[in-house]
Amino acid sequence: MDKLKNYTIVFSSLPFGVTDFTYEISQSFFDLFEIETDFDNPDINVDLDFEKNSTMLELFFKINGKITIPCDITGENFDQKISNEAKLIVKFGDEFDDTDSEIWIIPRDEYELNIAQVLYELIMLSLPVKRIHPDVLEGNIDPEISDLLDEYSIYDISQLEDNDNNNDDDDDNDDDIDPRWAKLKDLKP
Repeated sequence: MDKLKNYTIVFSSLPFGVTDFTYEISQSFFDLFEIETDFDNPDINVDLDFEKNSTMLELFFKINGKITIPCDITGENFDQKISNEAKLIVKFGDEFDDTDSEIWIIPRDEYELNIAQVLYELIMLSLPVKRIHPDVLEGNIDPEISDLLDEYSIYDISQLEDNDNNNDDDDDNDDDIDPRWAKLKDLKP
């Protein structure tokens, strides 16, 4: 018995047009993949608009939910909201090809599609790279942890928020550039 059968859509019996599917993803979903995860208590809803046409299938995924993850700084667990949207186009061809993440080709005689792997990847891509507890960002951090961070200079709390403008400012600051490299800036047209 296929352990991922709950995520198989038999599209041959669906009418042309849009059919809505809803999936509630919990820890049991991730256990099916037998891969160790670094989060707990996933509570994720996936809304799938599955559009069947005569020449192709279009899948529109909307993922919303929360997971419990450890903070990179304090190690304290917190609930992180996640969301993601994606579109997958499935065309019919001679053989299966899923090398493109946005367009799949499945054999013409295929009548079903399993979306478990797609769901897994979309959820994993929704997880933040930086996992910072909201209290840390607000400056509400345990004094002992703050002292340890300061002592070892592990993190500068003021630099934790994502700020794309910081990358642009680095080019304009000539004080920190080696004088030999600074001369190269004069060569710009």
